[in-house]
Amino acid sequence: MKKLSFLLINIFSIAFAHAQKDIVGSWQGVADVMGQKLKAAFHLTKENGSYAAKFDSPDQGALGLECGKVSLTNDSLFIEVKAIKGSYVGKWNGNDAITGSLKQGGYSFTLNLQRSLANDTVATKPQTPKPPFNYVIEAVEYDNKQQQVHLGATLTKPNGNGKFPVAIMITGSGPQDRDETIGQHKPFWVIADYLTKQGIAVLRVDDRSMGKSTGNFELSSSADFATDVMAGIDYLKTRNDIDFKHIGLIGHSEGGIIAPYVAARSKDVSFIVTLAGPAIGGQATNDYQNILPLQQGGIDKVYIDSFLSLHHALVNAAINIKDDQAYKDAIKTRFINWKNLQSEETLGTLIKATDGQIIQAFQKNYAAFRNAWWQFFLTYQPATDIEQLDCSVLVLNGEKDEQVESKPNLLAFENALKKSHTKKYTVAEVPGVNHLFQHCKECGSIQEYLALDETFDPATLKRMADWIKGTLQ
Repeated sequence: MKKLSFLLINIFSIAFAHAQKDIVGSWQGVADVMGQKLKAAFHLTKENGSYAAKFDSPDQGALGLECGKVSLTNDSLFIEVKAIKGSYVGKWNGNDAITGSLKQGGYSFTLNLQRSLANDTVATKPQTPKPPFNYVIEAVEYDNKQQQVHLGATLTKPNGNGKFPVAIMITGSGPQDRDETIGQHKPFWVIADYLTKQGIAVLRVDDRSMGKSTGNFELSSSADFATDVMAGIDYLKTRNDIDFKHIGLIGHSEGGIIAPYVAARSKDVSFIVTLAGPAIGGQATNDYQNILPLQQGGIDKVYIDSFLSLHHALVNAAINIKDDQAYKDAIKTRFINWKNLQSEETLGTLIKATDGQIIQAFQKNYAAFRNAWWQFFLTYQPATDIEQLDCSVLVLNGEKDEQVESKPNLLAFENALKKSHTKKYTVAEVPGVNHLFQHCKECGSIQEYLALDETFDPATLKRMADWIKGTLQ
């Protein structure tokens, strides 16, 4: 599961060829965001007289984000930055400099840009697929008619005229492109490349509001995303090069519970691969992500338990109280009630600000739990659908995963699968890998995710391919 922070300034560095006296090309700078220096880049292109842009924030692992409206009037540049619900406004000097600012939520951050003279090819990791490709790559688009969402995707399939088994990739939480890009890593492309070379077609899809896909990601839940997957199944069934009897799903993180959700409702799914799926449910997963930093910081269990009791009370208020003012009042009341029950030692360990500051911060931060995604994620019990499965299932979780704890989730999958109708399932822990299935040392650090050369464990790639091929026999 990906954690999104305020001012996730997804500013990307994708370089394009440029001509002198034309603003088209790559522009790089450093944004000063409340004292934090963040590298940023825009990549401007022009087609049929209209400008388009992509946005990178390398320090936050965000590359190639699609921007919205782009306009250049005389020397005034405007770029809508959809990923942060903000914009960039600048003055171009007609040559190699733009003076401007990045705007978001009433804040403005200085961001001056210089034309990038770097090679016009985005830096890649060693496993990123490179041409020539010995398979077919097809850009496709189709509709989720149920929710009126248009979806953009890439279908890779083996050469030849046969009917091929196929896997639909399902991304983790947060808006993702079809490659599930993080920094220079493109794990879904790496997986698709490997499987296609093994005779398995792969459909990988832009999330809502990303790339070629429409829809409002911010107003959608996992259940909504599941209908996008079902639309993908319907699309594949219209093709004469797909084996309808062998349509499978490969879900990572949140995608690892969307896959069984879909399969429990569709007779067209013949196999599932879940990677780092949170089968214990959203609340338990959120608890783990919150308490692990406390544990790593040496905080005693008694204080962690006290924190969790407050956290649960505040989350409960966020998801159950609809009126905004009533929600704010409940946050204040529940914090004060909790505080009155705590020892001086507990308060001294956990509280580092005034009551007013804490209440205000809680009212703001816990409001995130009021959206559709959190409402579903915190209350959905994946075991309910896993128990309904009758397709083949491969469950893999990384031993070193610090976002979705391996052993409890593997146990939850196994217990539910024992009650299911599926005749073939495998549940296994992958040693030494993190949430992205990279061999790691720090394992929970996004900086390490980005720095590692390995995009996806080669042994796990082989295991998936061998297992899928085994289900076809």
